[in-house]
Amino acid sequence: MSAPEIAIELIHDAAGVRQAMAVLCQVWGPTGAQDVDVYVAIAHRGGYVSIARDADGTAVGAGMGFLADGGRSLHSHVVGVTAPSSGIGREIKLHQRAWCAERGIEAITWTFDPLVRRNAWFNLGVLGARVTAYHVNLYGIFDDEINGREETDRFEVRWAVDPTAARPGPVEVGPDQRLIDVPADIESLRRSDPTAATRWRQTLRAALADELHAGATITGMTADRRYVLQPAPATRRNR
Repeated sequence: MSAPEIAIELIHDAAGVRQAMAVLCQVWGPTGAQDVDVYVAIAHRGGYVSIARDADGTAVGAGMGFLADGGRSLHSHVVGVTAPSSGIGREIKLHQRAWCAERGIEAITWTFDPLVRRNAWFNLGVLGARVTAYHVNLYGIFDDEINGREETDRFEVRWAVDPTAARPGPVEVGPDQRLIDVPADIESLRRSDPTAATRWRQTLRAALADELHAGATITGMTADRRYVLQPAPATRRNR
C-alpha cells in the first residue's frame, strides 16, 4: 500500500516533542511515551526527532533516534504510526536515511520484537535491514497496549544508509538452513491467550538466542513470513 500524502518535519522544541509523544501514546497507550525532557534534550543537541503529518495537518507518525557508535550510526529508538500498513512507517525510515546521508552517517540501527511478524517482514523484507543480535528481555517487562506484560526479547538490526547495500525481498532457503516459525498475530494472541503468547516467546528464545550468540545469522524471511536461520560454521577442534 502506498503512503498517503504526508509531510515529515524535524522537531526542535518541547511543544513539538509533546505532539510527537502524543502520537506514540496513540500507538502504545498512555505509557507508550514518557520523559519529555529526554526527548527534548536529544532534539536540542542534534539527535533525530520527527513528526509526520497528513494533508490535513494531523499528526500520524513520529520517530526519535540518537547518535551511536561514536557518531557512525543513528539508533532509531522508536517509530510509531497511527495507521499500521499505511506506508507512513516506510516514509519515516526513508526520512531517517536521508537525514543520515546528509550527515555522513553510515547506518541506522534499531530493535524490534521478533514475534511481531508484520514488523519483521517490514524490517527485513521491505527495508532490507539485517539482524545483528538477539537480546533477551532487553528493556525489562513493559505494560502497554502492544507488549502486555511480556518480557521484551528483541532483535537488533542494522540498515545501511547506502541504499545499494540493502537486500530487501524474500530469501530462498539453502540446504543447511532452518526455518523458524512465528505466529501470525502475536499482539492479538497476547490479549486472547497470554499463556500461549509466553510459550511462543520461550520457543523463539530457545531457537535463536544461543544460536545467534554463537555466530549463526538470520538471512531474512521467506515469502510465507518465516525466518531463515543460517547456523554458525562448525567449530574445528585442534588436534
